[in-house]
Amino acid sequence: MLKNSKVFGVFPDHGVHYRQIPIKLFKDSKVFGVLAFVLIGLIIGIIKPFAGLPPQGHYILATVAVAVGMWVFRPGGLPFTAGCSILLAGGLIFGLGFNVVASGFVSSAVWILVPALYFGFVLQKTGLGKRIAYLVLKSFEPSWLSMVVSWFIIGVVLSALTPAIAVRIAIVMPIAISVVEACKLEYRSKGCALITLTAWAMALIPGNGWFTGSLWGPLMLGFLPAELKPLATFDAWFQIMFLPWFIITVIFAIVIYILLKPKEAIGITRDTFKEQYAALGRITREEIIAAVVLLGSLVIFTTERIHHIPTAATGLIALSVLIMFKIITGPDISSGISWDLFMFLGSTVSLSAIFVTAKISSWIGPMLQPPLLSLAANPLIFLLIFTFILFLIRFIDVPWGFSTIALTSTLLVPVFNQFGIHPLVSAMAYLVAGNCFFLGYQQPFLLLAEGIVQGKAWAPNHVSQAGFLFAIVAIITLLVSIPYWRMLGVIQ
Repeated sequence: MLKNSKVFGVFPDHGVHYRQIPIKLFKDSKVFGVLAFVLIGLIIGIIKPFAGLPPQGHYILATVAVAVGMWVFRPGGLPFTAGCSILLAGGLIFGLGFNVVASGFVSSAVWILVPALYFGFVLQKTGLGKRIAYLVLKSFEPSWLSMVVSWFIIGVVLSALTPAIAVRIAIVMPIAISVVEACKLEYRSKGCALITLTAWAMALIPGNGWFTGSLWGPLMLGFLPAELKPLATFDAWFQIMFLPWFIITVIFAIVIYILLKPKEAIGITRDTFKEQYAALGRITREEIIAAVVLLGSLVIFTTERIHHIPTAATGLIALSVLIMFKIITGPDISSGISWDLFMFLGSTVSLSAIFVTAKISSWIGPMLQPPLLSLAANPLIFLLIFTFILFLIRFIDVPWGFSTIALTSTLLVPVFNQFGIHPLVSAMAYLVAGNCFFLGYQQPFLLLAEGIVQGKAWAPNHVSQAGFLFAIVAIITLLVSIPYWRMLGVIQ
């Protein structure tokens, strides 16, 4: 069960104890990993091996290498802020201005995410998220199939109320493991993996289909070059992304059900969920206020084209209302969300401006642009190959491949201008790769879920099988989405 309700937005060093890896060796390997990245940074900064890249570009790449090493390995549970501080300090030392190294902190992307993370905090603090989950679960006669359907509905509803994926995982995973225990299933068995992995996936995947359904909407807005940002509206995101991600979610849920469904019937009755729901008591004033504010925000988000109130402004006004009604109190401001995550997101969004100003983007552009543009004449081939390349990079660019997005996002300008491929269509490759999980370490949200349930949910082979199935489903969805995108006119 969840021992600390304030885990959302934080990705500590989870899930190692149950893999029987000696703690000392694990910690040492993380230190060695950071030292390897530091060595790479020193080589880049001192030798300056890249022809055509100015000295400042080499120094900034060296700084980024050190920061990425600290983000990836995090020895001793090192906060993300340590790497962020190195990145910001290095940028200033090597001649970049505050307006460049801290550009991510003044972007609309971050100021959409701050209130959104508090939305998630409110869902958990008031108990509204748990009430929604049990309300759905008690609405079906339990079976393996109804369990999958229930988690799908819960995932969609929670995604509509907050883009904070970690919050949704923090809500559903304790409930999922309690269902496993009520069914008297063995931990990490097929049945246990079906319940918990489906709950986790439904908290992660469907929200990608609309702008405020996951972190990816605001973050992609932050990474896009300035000339492409106006194209990343709520309406455009929904039109381009909703159908593909709905297909991915549904097919993935089906294949996971087929893969992991036990032969025996599920060992739980509907009365169990009714009892759990009844134990929550009557709906409280705080839950009602939270529901009204969150649903109202969703309505305003979706009607931006009518009233033209920016998404960030809507989120900040909603945050103010929650504070005025004391749903969020003074102490909650500091402890309600992870400011370490805030530092990480602001710093990584700044990478786009850092790479442009340090001439790194203009140096790498001529190397990447010809092969990329040669593929862009065929949107399907372009998306498939771009996605496969990002899959490979994700084995080393952890977490989520943000530095790769920052480095390559400027190339989406000629892809759009010359070949008419909308940047949000190209962004599908980033989202698919960013959500992949061939191996557990690639997906911080997977590590978060494992930590919450103390490694009881699934075995490593379940993760690998599900991860490869997700990749296959996503690739198939790209194939079938091309005609839909042509119909919308977002690819030529």
